[in-house]
Amino acid sequence: MKTDGVYIYNIIADDKDPIRSNSSYDLLFSCKDDKFEWLCLPDGVRFCIPIKKENGEPFDNIEDFLSNIPKGLDLKLDFDYKIIEHKSNHNIGEYYKNIYRPVVSYKLQSFHLAKQGNPYSDSYDDISIWNYRKEYLSHLRQLDLILEELKIVFRVLEPTIDNKEAYGNSLRNIILLSCTEIDSMMSKILKSNGVLVKDDRYSTNDYVKLKAAMRLNEYSLEFYEYEEMGVFSPYSLWNNQQPTQSLPWYDVYNKIKHDRETYLKLATLDNALASIAAYAIIIIAQYGKDNSIWKEHMKMFFNITNSPKWYLEDFYIPHIHNLIPINYPF
Repeated sequence: MKTDGVYIYNIIADDKDPIRSNSSYDLLFSCKDDKFEWLCLPDGVRFCIPIKKENGEPFDNIEDFLSNIPKGLDLKLDFDYKIIEHKSNHNIGEYYKNIYRPVVSYKLQSFHLAKQGNPYSDSYDDISIWNYRKEYLSHLRQLDLILEELKIVFRVLEPTIDNKEAYGNSLRNIILLSCTEIDSMMSKILKSNGVLVKDDRYSTNDYVKLKAAMRLNEYSLEFYEYEEMGVFSPYSLWNNQQPTQSLPWYDVYNKIKHDRETYLKLATLDNALASIAAYAIIIIAQYGKDNSIWKEHMKMFFNITNSPKWYLEDFYIPHIHNLIPINYPF
């Protein structure tokens, strides 16, 4: 007997088939009391619709479904195949509060060639901003203001690798602004997911919990207009043992915030760019990067050179009737 939840069935053509050997087909099912409903993803619809048999009864299993394929699903299994089963990490309609995951879409329901690396890179809709549009736009406006400050600096400082150790008060201000926003976002994400600390005094000892939850260390980016400055992976070395020191740009933020005179030389161009990159990445790790809002506002500034590889088990599965925010299991 299967446990309740969402199951993913990957139908893979037999390797011996020269035409279809690298192809697959994916189906989602909701299981309750060992009975199945097919989660239909209509073309252009952003929510799953549970479908039963034509007689109104649920399916017994995947084999029962394949023997009673609903009308409208263009699935012709006229070849040898094997079925691989996965259980989703999420029940239908569930999503972590303020934490991004891709969202399944109708694109999954087409016979497709498997891709190297991330086989589902083009098989989802990035709509993890259902309930957060207002604050998302607010963060992007703030990031845009910081980028404007950076452009002002570059009126007098050439953005070249030779100047990465150049420092000054304007760069200090950029670091302070970026990291203050990161503080605010991280504390809010933790709080909304039930991680509470005394007097709301969150620190990197708490923030580091988000590294795995949001897969922050897997992101890297470069600035389109300043490619010579290189690729930034601001969370790649973050660890529990040294939650502040393992983020060099954040360690600098703490020092220049409390003692400008002593530590101003640490307010370098390199640390300013790293702090902006860290702010952009925490925004992406909360809202995604393939939605129309990011593309309209930020795609021209940043080239995302690396991001997490998501698989169907990770995807949010939107329900046609309701969405259910849940806490991330830290």
